[in-house]
Amino acid sequence: MDDTLIAHLPPPFNYYRLISDSDHLHFGLWPEGRDDLSVEKALENMFARLVQYLPRPPARILDVGCGLGLSAHILRSSGYAVTAIAPSEVLIDYAEKRYGQDGVDFIVLNYFDDDPACFSKARYDALFFQESLQYLHPLSRVMERARFLLKDRGVMVIGDEVCYDACLKSETSIHSARKIYAALSEKGFVVTENRKLGKQVLPTCDVACTRLTDRFEDILSRLSDPDAEDNLRFFLKGWQKQKAWHHSGRLGYEIFAAKKDSFCIRPYIKGDEHELLPLFNEAFNTRRGLDHWYWKYQNNPYGAHRIGVGISGEGDIVSQYAGYPVPFCDTLSRPPKPVYFLTVHAGDTFTHPKIRRMGLGKTGLLARTTFYYYAEFLEEFVPFAYGFNTAKIKKLGERYLGYRYGPPVTLWKRDRDAPLKAGSLLRKVWSGLKVEEVFSVDGEWDEFFDRVCPSYGFLVKRDAQYLKWRYLNCPDRPYRIFAVRKRGKLTGWGVFLPRDDGLLWGDALFDKDFPECVAVMLRRITDGYVTGAKTIEGWFSPTPGWWSGRLTSMGFEPAPEPDGLTLCYRTFSNAVMDSDSVAEKLDHSFYYTWGDSDLF
Repeated sequence: MDDTLIAHLPPPFNYYRLISDSDHLHFGLWPEGRDDLSVEKALENMFARLVQYLPRPPARILDVGCGLGLSAHILRSSGYAVTAIAPSEVLIDYAEKRYGQDGVDFIVLNYFDDDPACFSKARYDALFFQESLQYLHPLSRVMERARFLLKDRGVMVIGDEVCYDACLKSETSIHSARKIYAALSEKGFVVTENRKLGKQVLPTCDVACTRLTDRFEDILSRLSDPDAEDNLRFFLKGWQKQKAWHHSGRLGYEIFAAKKDSFCIRPYIKGDEHELLPLFNEAFNTRRGLDHWYWKYQNNPYGAHRIGVGISGEGDIVSQYAGYPVPFCDTLSRPPKPVYFLTVHAGDTFTHPKIRRMGLGKTGLLARTTFYYYAEFLEEFVPFAYGFNTAKIKKLGERYLGYRYGPPVTLWKRDRDAPLKAGSLLRKVWSGLKVEEVFSVDGEWDEFFDRVCPSYGFLVKRDAQYLKWRYLNCPDRPYRIFAVRKRGKLTGWGVFLPRDDGLLWGDALFDKDFPECVAVMLRRITDGYVTGAKTIEGWFSPTPGWWSGRLTSMGFEPAPEPDGLTLCYRTFSNAVMDSDSVAEKLDHSFYYTWGDSDLF
């Protein structure tokens, strides 16, 4: 290879070319257990992996940001019709001199330029972005242009570094992985493949740093640029930083293959509720009103409008995935100290009956709406989202939506007149306890939660703000909150909902050190406040053990929930806690009640 041709390349392309015996200027791919591969072979592996997502020859390909032209040359040699663009005259000159004889149409052109020869109409079967997407901003404009350039059902193939840490935004132009996914969905692309290759590209960073260091003087000797030494040191320092980010998981590498489609997914916009609500009521055969919708999704003090919707080519809403933020408390950290964070209760998911069978599995509209929701509202923001699934959709959630499942829901039930085993104790302590219905909550309830939460482990933060929003402000459900005090000090509370001749017990929080308060509260409520109730029933998790033991001591009997409801959750990488830790806590330490679902 003539050094003069390399010497004329602009930094960093000249440095890349001088540390590798290949015109492939991208990350290599090392399959698991093949660390012995040369970087040149790893570069070929990555290119081969990306090409498998392209349509078959003689498809027309636009190679966006074609680098030194080798990829375009190989594609042309395989029978594709290839147009390769780059904004640099020097790069295109190099590519033409090396590979221009094979019929590739190399053009000095920016992706956003208005060139009548290349960009006058939809003419390509595929757009190929091999580590060029990170140089194009904003993503919405990139995807809009791709949609214009592609034929119907045309595909985008993207292989690039991605960012998993929003804190790096000021230090790198690399796009967030979740934002790439969201932008594709919003502009009408169905993602058919999304592969994370982070661990398999890590040796690229090691090779780059090692070769730049070992060949530093040799590279300088082959360049005539007077600023080469300073530029090369700056470039090496950048690679060292990049290597650290990759090894810590703050950066990664992903492949996206996406097909142009008639449906798009987008976030809620003002007014959608007037179309969403009738669809929801039809899908679930219910009569939810706008006042409930506004309470749940707009007036939530922890965040509003966490909703993703699918839109048909005619502009109609045809799917929804929605959730609402809730505050959480983790008292299981080491050293023991409550950690507070937000998570999301996910639910209210549906597709319109007319499109329910349009696409199956992970490319179906339900899954597309779900994964868009993950990217737009959950990834990088929360450690997990949770809800409660019926047995009928459990397989769907596991197979296509990435759900994990915890213990099945237990329904605890007792007859009103069943003897309380703590009856003799009640007579001794009744005079020291006061049970009252409350219609407002204040700082006393915050202090109470802080005092008792370590006894529960992992739970929703049931402070005054949460109770006010969840129960007191709910517009269409007549929740009743009762407090128990001992000599004026709050020792517990419960939330109830009268229903026919029964009493639904939706939520509770009690001081572990006052075991008599629960039975006293139930006796007082059924004797004086809700006298017609023949049964009391509610959901309660098996943990903590002291609480389920207390229910048993009061005559409650556990049974499977009739609809087979099970705790389901999806974990996400987050600075609060890792996915394994989340799963362990949700499976074994999560205190939940009926009120922690949207079914109470």
